[in-house]
Amino acid sequence: MLGTASPSRAQPAEHQDSSSVDSFSEFYNQYRISPEKSGLDEYSLWGGYSFHSSNGVWGKTSGAELRVLGFRYNRKVLTFPRHYLLKYVLEMNVHVQYQLSGISVEATPSSLSGFGITPLGFQLNALRNQSVQPFFKSSAGFMYLSDPFPNDQGTNFNFTLEIGTGMEIMLTANSFFTLGYKYHHMSNGQFGQINPGVDSNIFYAGITIF
Repeated sequence: MLGTASPSRAQPAEHQDSSSVDSFSEFYNQYRISPEKSGLDEYSLWGGYSFHSSNGVWGKTSGAELRVLGFRYNRKVLTFPRHYLLKYVLEMNVHVQYQLSGISVEATPSSLSGFGITPLGFQLNALRNQSVQPFFKSSAGFMYLSDPFPNDQGTNFNFTLEIGTGMEIMLTANSFFTLGYKYHHMSNGQFGQINPGVDSNIFYAGITIF
């Protein structure tokens, strides 16, 4: 009796795993955008500025200014009912500059430059068929700075996480203008002797073609 009972208990777990895979596959096939459709790839140039960092959710450093110039690649992935659109987002922050004079922690030097990549990002647009589309966006990546932040007890290599919102405003049939805000976090993930972190409030604008 024991020998026949064990296999019967194992079957529901296997069936549940198979059902989960099948459900995801059905969901993806139902809402995915055909790769043959035109206009799926988008290319952006954008710039942003943060007046000062906040001693906020994750970061412990206040008073830092931040300037960012970047390129962005979007890929339209899924469409949902009620006019929602999901995009995959890959960003390269080709120029990053932190101004650290007057911040709440000791920093050497007073200005840092660098670059960053955010390979994991998603954006959800509402009103996908309208000329003005509000969106919510979140992404994660890393940043490499010219000097350790905030000093030699920190690291050059840091992780980034950001969440934000904004709107895309259609300019032509294959371009739009973006206005947005994002809460941007940078820290070394406890790989340095100290990890004060910086939380910046970035306001940005950009042009996208597709």
